Parts: sequence; C-alpha cells; structure tokens
Amino acid sequence: MSHITLSHETTEVLKNFSVINSSIMIREGNVLKTISLGENMIAQYTSTEKFPQTCGIYDLQTFLQGLDLFNNPALYFDNDEYVTIRGGQRSAKYYFSDPEITLKSAPERDVKFPGADIEFALPAADLHRLTKAASVYTLPDLSFVSKEDGTVTINLCDKENDTGNAYTQEVKATSTGDHELFMKVENLKLYPGDYIVKVSNKLITEWRHQSLDLVYYIALEP
Repeated sequence: MSHITLSHETTEVLKNFSVINSSIMIREGNVLKTISLGENMIAQYTSTEKFPQTCGIYDLQTFLQGLDLFNNPALYFDNDEYVTIRGGQRSAKYYFSDPEITLKSAPERDVKFPGADIEFALPAADLHRLTKAASVYTLPDLSFVSKEDGTVTINLCDKENDTGNAYTQEVKATSTGDHELFMKVENLKLYPGDYIVKVSNKLITEWRHQSLDLVYYIALEP
C-alpha cells in the first residue's frame, strides 16, 4: 500500500498552483507542473515526496482544504479511482477526475529558456513591495527597462493611461543592451521568496526560487 505525507512546503506550493489553475494533473514521481488557463504561465516544482501514481485533481483548492480537516494527514494511493486521506480516527475519499478533463493543466514538456537579455536578483521584500504597489496604485502593467549604461528598472504603469500613476524600482542587473519589455501584473502569481529573474526579448521570463526547487515561466506581452 503506497502512501505519502505532504510536507508543509509542498502543500503551500500546491496552494499557489491552485491560484494559477484550479485543476492539476499529478504525474507519477516528484515533479509537479501546472499551466495557467491562458497558457501564458507555467510553474514547475520538484517535491521531496514521490507520488506513486498519476492522478487528476479537478478542484485543487477543495482537495487542499480537505487536508486541513486532519492532523498530519497521510495520502493512500491504493485505488485507481480515488485517494484515501487518513488522519487519526478519521478518513476521507477524494475521487480523481477524468484525465481528459485535467490533462491540459499539466504540461509534459520542459520549457527551454532561450537566454537572458536582463538578469537580476529580486529579494522577497522587493517582490512584495511590487505586488503591493500594483494593488495600491491599480497598475496592470509591469515593464523591465535596461539601458546601455547598465541601469535596469522595474516599472509599474498603465500602458493605456499616459497620465496615470507609476512606480519604479531600480535593480542591480546585467543586460545585453537597451530593452523595454512588458508583462501583465495579473500573471505575477508567485510563491513568496527570493528569486533570480531572467528576462528574454523572445517574450518570456524565468523566475527561479532561491530556497525551493521551484521555477515559473511567464510570457511577456508582444
């Protein structure tokens, strides 16, 4: 009988994944992936746990909320149709979804990042300030701007409003020259922490967590 107990880190990462996509296809092994419904964001996490079988979860948030009903819940994978959750004297069955329904929520291929035109470290505190500023000033767009003199800034703005509020943060970075690349703030659905950020003029960014084996690939705006 195969069973696992999810670590706190894995549980929290899955909570983050549920914000990106409400469904997930968990494949056998320890690599968890998800993709946003708009297919403009992919996340990948390598967990300490190894899942003994492939299974689809249609409502990941409900599944995780169910785990909170137990103390130290263990997941027993001894059936192809459901997982049994056990903790103390209580247990529950959570039925897997049809693979055809959740298949799109777990990309099989690994992302091949084309190379960075801008690269910098982003501490957790700065990431928090950026997301908070976007909320406070209601700014939907984020840009990465680099100059040949080495100056690199992250800017929050509204591209549709030239006289709207703006927020700028300068970062220590390396770049290949002058670039101005945009993304939507709404796609910045990251697990808290320190990141190494790579930005490519091929319209993709890589956000690699510095404490967990966790990486996000977020598309830039054309």
